[in-house]
Amino acid sequence: MSKAAELKKQEYLKSVELLKKLIKENGTKEHLTRITAVGYLIETTDFLNLKPDRKKMLKENMIWCNKTYEKYLDS
Repeated sequence: MSKAAELKKQEYLKSVELLKKLIKENGTKEHLTRITAVGYLIETTDFLNLKPDRKKMLKENMIWCNKTYEKYLDS
């Protein structure tokens, strides 16, 4: 894996862990299950050879993560 791909992966994982912490403190079981699944998706994704369907799925989940993170910060 290239250094840039590895850095992107680590950046996403940090975001997921931060959101997971917020969800554990104030969130729902459904949100915790989803963020855990997003973390597994990121961990198992080859960022260097990302297939279009996987890229779309990852993008949709990161958008959800960002919106959910903002929601928890506002509450």
